[in-house]
Amino acid sequence: MRYPPLKTLTAIFLIALLAACSPANKALKHSKSLAKSGLTYEATLAALDAVEAKPNYKKAMVQVKTLGTKEIQNQMREFNELRTAGETVGALDAYVRAWDIEQRAANLGVLLTGTSAHASDFANLRIGYIQELDGKGQAALQSEDFTAAERIYVRALNYDPENESLRASWVTAVGEPAYREAQSLMTESKYRTAYIVLEDLERLTETTYKDARDIQSKAVKKGSVTIGVRDVLAPTRQELDVARGLRSDLISNLIGTQDPFIAWIDWNEKNRYEATEQPDYLLELEMTNWREMPGVRTSYERKGYRRVAIVTKDPDTGAKATTYDYQKVIYHDIDFKYLVHGALRMALVEPTTKEVLVSREVEDIVERTIATAQYSGDATNIYPGHWTNRSEDKPSDVVNHSGKAVLTSRFRTSNNPRIIYQMQEQIRNSLVKKASITMFEAMHSSTFLP
Repeated sequence: MRYPPLKTLTAIFLIALLAACSPANKALKHSKSLAKSGLTYEATLAALDAVEAKPNYKKAMVQVKTLGTKEIQNQMREFNELRTAGETVGALDAYVRAWDIEQRAANLGVLLTGTSAHASDFANLRIGYIQELDGKGQAALQSEDFTAAERIYVRALNYDPENESLRASWVTAVGEPAYREAQSLMTESKYRTAYIVLEDLERLTETTYKDARDIQSKAVKKGSVTIGVRDVLAPTRQELDVARGLRSDLISNLIGTQDPFIAWIDWNEKNRYEATEQPDYLLELEMTNWREMPGVRTSYERKGYRRVAIVTKDPDTGAKATTYDYQKVIYHDIDFKYLVHGALRMALVEPTTKEVLVSREVEDIVERTIATAQYSGDATNIYPGHWTNRSEDKPSDVVNHSGKAVLTSRFRTSNNPRIIYQMQEQIRNSLVKKASITMFEAMHSSTFLP
């Protein structure tokens, strides 16, 4: 009987281990543990998390179906008991929990039922409570207690998420403080911050509050600046060749950020002398370092003898005799590495005063093996020796230097100089990426364009 090789068994074990550690399996295992403890509601939510992490996960879907059906029945039973006892809030919360499980399961392809039979009772029960919450919310809005109003309307929308009147009041509770803050920031000339406040508000409410768009347009008009990207200073010809492509990619990345407050300009020598206006700021670039050099040569020595068969023929009798010559040799396994190091300095300068507003430097380094040489002969022909100096020859040693060609043929070598070009491109792309991220963070700091 043939057994699978060790590598195959190891690969199967690793695949099984990774599958067991996946988020879906962890959530399913957690769900089963909660179910054993009697926490059906939490177990159902964990099973839903497992299906969301891995869609169409059959085991988790069965868990959702089993636990979800049981939990919806429990929540509906609790809903009826609390409604009969006059506990309006508790009853509404029980129904919402069941409805949430039902909707999440439906979105994942698992059909659960049980809430529709009690939908009319839920609708009748929530009317009075929502009216009460709405009254409290309107009172909070009139007294400009927007935090309390937001909290009240969030709770009301939890019971009636499609009520447009409640949603409009919630938008007012959330939007009015942000709107007033943006107006105050505009008077303080903090145009970008005002723009971001209104942008976050629109993202949260999914609607435009009052004339927020007009305020944003005014902020961009008053606070926008132009930044000219200068040519890269490079001391050597090699650095200049690298810098040309680097600069164009950097400009493309900066323009791609689509910052409404910054207009990036290619401020090379040609555009500089043809322009009638100067940018508000200048971005100066300098290749402070571009170094290519051989790295570490790692050498592994194998000292010993190599046996060589020598066939001699007697000139008188013609008989052949075989003798063995033991050559003292040192075998090397060599890895030859190459190193590329690049550094780029960026400085944002005010052109009239020459004041440096922002100064950053990014760098990266990579080292890879470009050539190798290793012994590929038969290991049985190597006899261990005991020398302290590799050039030492004892009187009893017989060294046959004529076998050098045979020794060379036993080495397997590889040389791939194209790796150097790949390393150069890797460093250049890394500098572009790091410089783009660094400048994006610097441009969005509170010290620049508030």
